[in-house]
Amino acid sequence: MVEPFDISQHKGIGSTDPEKRPHHVREQENWGDQIPHEMLETLAPNGEGEYILDKINHMSEEEAIDIIAESLEFHSDDWNFPSDMRSRMSRLLQGRKLYGEFYDRDLRIDATMMKYSSPYPGVRAVQELEINDDIPIETFRAYFLGIGWILEFLLPDWGITVFGTRHSLNPGPWTFKEQMFATICFNISIYTTNSYSMILVQKMPVYYGEKFVTFGYQLMLTLFVQTMGMGMAGYLRRFSVYPVKALWPSLLPTIAMNRALTRPETNETIRAFGRTWKASRFKVFYVCTITMFIYYWLPGYLFTALSTFNWMTWISPHNVTLAILTGSNLGLGLFNPITTFDWNVATSSYAALAQPFFSTCTMYIASILGGLIILAIYYSNMYNTAYLPINSSSAFTNNGTSYDVQAVITDNKLDQAKYQQYSPPFYTAGYILTVGGNFAFYPVYFLYITFNQWKTVSGAYKDFYKGLRYGKGNYSSRAMDVHNRLMAKYPEVPDWWFLLILVVALVISIIFLEIYDLGTPVWLTFLLLAINLVFSVPLSFLSATTGTNLGLGSLIQVITGYLLPGNYNAYLYAQALGSWALAGYGDNLVQDLKLSHYCKIPPRAVFRSQIGTIIITCFVAVGTQDFVMNNVKGLCTSDQPQKFTCANDGAPLYSNSLMWGVLGSDVMFGNMYPLLKWCFLIGFGISILFLIPQYFGPRYLPGVKEKLRVKLRPKTFELLDRTVFPFVASLLWLNPVLIIQGLDHWSPSNMSYKTPGMIL
Repeated sequence: MVEPFDISQHKGIGSTDPEKRPHHVREQENWGDQIPHEMLETLAPNGEGEYILDKINHMSEEEAIDIIAESLEFHSDDWNFPSDMRSRMSRLLQGRKLYGEFYDRDLRIDATMMKYSSPYPGVRAVQELEINDDIPIETFRAYFLGIGWILEFLLPDWGITVFGTRHSLNPGPWTFKEQMFATICFNISIYTTNSYSMILVQKMPVYYGEKFVTFGYQLMLTLFVQTMGMGMAGYLRRFSVYPVKALWPSLLPTIAMNRALTRPETNETIRAFGRTWKASRFKVFYVCTITMFIYYWLPGYLFTALSTFNWMTWISPHNVTLAILTGSNLGLGLFNPITTFDWNVATSSYAALAQPFFSTCTMYIASILGGLIILAIYYSNMYNTAYLPINSSSAFTNNGTSYDVQAVITDNKLDQAKYQQYSPPFYTAGYILTVGGNFAFYPVYFLYITFNQWKTVSGAYKDFYKGLRYGKGNYSSRAMDVHNRLMAKYPEVPDWWFLLILVVALVISIIFLEIYDLGTPVWLTFLLLAINLVFSVPLSFLSATTGTNLGLGSLIQVITGYLLPGNYNAYLYAQALGSWALAGYGDNLVQDLKLSHYCKIPPRAVFRSQIGTIIITCFVAVGTQDFVMNNVKGLCTSDQPQKFTCANDGAPLYSNSLMWGVLGSDVMFGNMYPLLKWCFLIGFGISILFLIPQYFGPRYLPGVKEKLRVKLRPKTFELLDRTVFPFVASLLWLNPVLIIQGLDHWSPSNMSYKTPGMIL
């Protein structure tokens, strides 16, 4: 956090300070003429150079100063705001004499970026700065997703005119906006199986083997889970779509790729490896695609050991310590610099090409610290972890075998006699750290983001209230953000549309709980909704600004385990609805809304595509998963011939359901793992530990530094200025939420999946 910028110090500069007084120049002077070609390509990477130059040349000094002063105050707590731009804007406000050469040019450039473009280079590379109503978007062929190019040549230009607008089967060449509209439809369809893991654990004999999980059960559950998530998206859009700080870095590569596929572009000069290349984005894309397709046969089929490259354990195959430290399967993957040659593995933990570097770097260093903590837990035999694998998400008995939940259950409830005779479930050191880190995460992220981003969050709540009471949308033609001004031309989706969907989904969920004997009270649905209304806001904002997310699963499981102990069906229901659907799926739909925001796709067109795609793909997804569960032999077993072992969906959820659903939170906290309950308090302390210095540090440290400058010898102060002061300043920007995420991002993951992502 940096020192809040006082905008009042810069309003009316011209009348008080002769050094900073705006310099009135000839009207015909073009500041854009001072911009080199390379700089213009950075400012306007998509061919909008004339538009940007026009804004720069016609901006007055007074307007530019006001824009920069307002922007500095607004972005004072923005983690993604470019540090060099922040420093330059601060120096610009000190006046012409102190800034030096190119004052007028740089003043107008930064002001233009703030008001008519974007301060974020990644957004500038993909954004749309105009709206052309003649470009088709919501077309018949766009709903057919990936075959749009074929339909461009096959379909006739037949259409009808409705309310003055012609709707044709084939309105002409396939457009970028159609491509993005189809992409949004596809994004919605791939997330329509949020209830799949719950159904899998309930139905499969290797887990609970419930007989009531029929096709109708699956369809009804999936429908209300998905539609309830859409209702939540309407609530979250004011926090994670409209604010300019809601960058969503993970979306920018998707837009860039689709631009390359659909828009003709001239060759760009690329300097790399001591050579100069000329290529368009499309050429780079298809060359990389063909190369990756050919290369993938090597780690994916011909030599699969390259996928998880366990080469260090080959040195001494029977060395258990070496396997623990460097192994990629049940080990920690530490001290192995080359862990994979498979792109899918390398990018499985970090979205290396999209995620901000500060996010990846912070989490990676924290993960190394987490690995050392796991080693300490394991070798000290804390909670008997030394008798188990060091890093697994599975549950084990007291003799080290896999835990069979059927041995301790009678009539879907925990049988205490069987439980005492069989064994409590034991967990690995890696899994204990993961669970403890998850518990510490919630107070950290909620308190830190709420206080750190209070201006943004509180403003969004006010807008949400106005939207419900007055039907007021958030897009404004007078907004500072250019994207909000442009999107104001389209009719907004009213809040009551999303509210209606949410109410209908709630009614269906109540009917569902009454029809099927889950032993789950109706009030649990309303409790889950209330929890998500509070906690999903900072969680969604975290995703929008850092490109990372954790979910509400751990918080939901503790609450459910306390309120409904011994009821694994209630636990699974709470996970499907409270963790995946409301916060998780709602967040996915919000990302699509941000895609349309960047690409200037009408909000109501996106709404129609979302609700239509959800309903259709629910039937398709449920039909597919029901066929798989009924026809794939040995599904979710460790020796399944096609490797359908459910290691990433069924197994972790099953282990959690044992811990929190069958045993309950009181047993886990009170008897087996009492330290876990203190992790919530630890998280609260960590958030305070970071908030206090980051709030007061920028206010008092400059004065302390100035006093040291006076008292210390010049050489001593110069040494501190090069070493200690920059380190302390960097700590003021350290994000504890990312630290906790790195710490708990372990079982079943390990450093073998993180190191290549960090290198990339």
